[in-house]
Amino acid sequence: MTAIQNAGSLRLILFGPPGAGKGTQAQLLKERLEIDHISSGDLFRHHLSNGTELGELARGYMNRGDLVPDEVTIGMVLDRITTMPDGQGFMLDGFPRNTNQAKALDDALAQRGQRIDRVLHIKVADNELIRRLSNRYICRNCQKPFTRDPVSGDAPRRCDDCADGGDIYQRDDDTPDAVANRLTVYHAETAPVLDFYRESGILADIRGDSTVESVNRLALDALGLTSEV
Repeated sequence: MTAIQNAGSLRLILFGPPGAGKGTQAQLLKERLEIDHISSGDLFRHHLSNGTELGELARGYMNRGDLVPDEVTIGMVLDRITTMPDGQGFMLDGFPRNTNQAKALDDALAQRGQRIDRVLHIKVADNELIRRLSNRYICRNCQKPFTRDPVSGDAPRRCDDCADGGDIYQRDDDTPDAVANRLTVYHAETAPVLDFYRESGILADIRGDSTVESVNRLALDALGLTSEV
């Protein structure tokens, strides 16, 4: 067994389409490597709820129905990264979404004498993603995910984790047509970014069509770390 050394200083980016299990792998890697998990969605919610300068700037665009410009999103992420201790590793999730953001990230890290160590890309075939997501249901109370019964094909009715048996529903964007559209958008957005990191020699494609444990093992192998404990 090879001990993990300096894993806590790794700087990673995690990519994966909807339904690939990215959230599960992000949590496992965060716990295993003891690095910060930086979600762009969480950052947006933080800045909006706390009324920060960046949050108010973003709110103005959102209230007008405009897309939040790259510089605002970049500002939020870089504000988080550049205030971290030099030796603290992190895992970005949901950023960068385009090559402009990727280049801004590289430039900011270079000024600190740092760089992204590895980009992990969890790959799953579109037909499998559509199958997974169209069978996904969520508790309105606790957000616990559920799937259809594999034998009867019935959708679950009540959450067994909530004291009052929370209502279970399917998100509008988890219907087959909606999922197919989400995947089209995802591929169009991420393909140039993945090519950017592939050319840099730091992109690792991870097969995500296996068990959670197998995918995690492949991710750790791509980082040059043992998956044993």
